[in-house]
Amino acid sequence: MNKDKSFLKYEITGKPAFSLVRIHLEQPGQQVRAEGGAMVYMSGHISMETKSAGGLMKGLQRKFSGESMFQNFFTLPDGSPPGMVAFAHGAPGDIVHLHLNQGEEWTLSRDAYICGTPSIEVTSQLGGFKSVLGGEGLVLTKLYAEAEGDVWIGGYGFVERHDLKDDEELVVDNGVMMAFQTHMNHTVSKVGGRKSFILGGEGIVIRYRGPGVVYTQNREIGLLAALLIPHLPVSR
Repeated sequence: MNKDKSFLKYEITGKPAFSLVRIHLEQPGQQVRAEGGAMVYMSGHISMETKSAGGLMKGLQRKFSGESMFQNFFTLPDGSPPGMVAFAHGAPGDIVHLHLNQGEEWTLSRDAYICGTPSIEVTSQLGGFKSVLGGEGLVLTKLYAEAEGDVWIGGYGFVERHDLKDDEELVVDNGVMMAFQTHMNHTVSKVGGRKSFILGGEGIVIRYRGPGVVYTQNREIGLLAALLIPHLPVSR
């Protein structure tokens, strides 16, 4: 992975709390794919098409896992001048760019994927009981680079990159995992004794072991929801 290289010209503004990425399409036929609702604005001559990426079966897989069945494809038409498309993440926070080499795989928290080149296959996968305990959620997003390409992902709050060396371990609080290279070993465990597990608020953690790259976000949507629920009106 090369985080600085990119096929498409782009810029990220509004960092770190309300980031937005502007992607510039300069050659006819250049295309970027995005999740539904991620587009903020675009040049008027950019073409947008909504379809099920990867075919009907993969679209149904995303739908049954709670994500959108369809994705939007933004293309610079033949004979058109350069154009631009801007995207944002659903939660307030930062956006980072990843340039993936062919064959590279990543695992993301649900909703972290914003947009990318069509060469990056985006699928949903059930994370299982281990994933739920670790705060990653039942559904995870999987990225696979069928060919070299670009991806932009977003987090809730401040996003931090961790480059782990051979056998180096990183312990991450549950719920703040954003992305990691799929080949990495990771386990779910509790930290501290029984009292810490029950009362300390830091009971479940994810232990990642290098080599590899992990991205974390320092806010958790579930905690925000828990804070808001008591203040929401109750229908009688």
